[in-house]
Amino acid sequence: MGRILIIGAIVLVIWAGMEIQANGINGAFNGLFAPAGQAEAEAITSTPQRAGDKVRDAFQKGEERNNRLLDENSQ
Repeated sequence: MGRILIIGAIVLVIWAGMEIQANGINGAFNGLFAPAGQAEAEAITSTPQRAGDKVRDAFQKGEERNNRLLDENSQ
């Protein structure tokens, strides 16, 4: 019985760590541990979300630049 409880506690700690890693402390557990009002005052994004946003912005800017250059050279 003791082994089952220890394994359960380890799984719980790993899950909590992954939740915080993925969503940040303000977004983890639906903002349960966020300072009062802070979660509503600002957009909550984790590091992977911010990185994805930057990559999408870079792709969009690259496509816009390519389209602009194609339009300039085709005329």
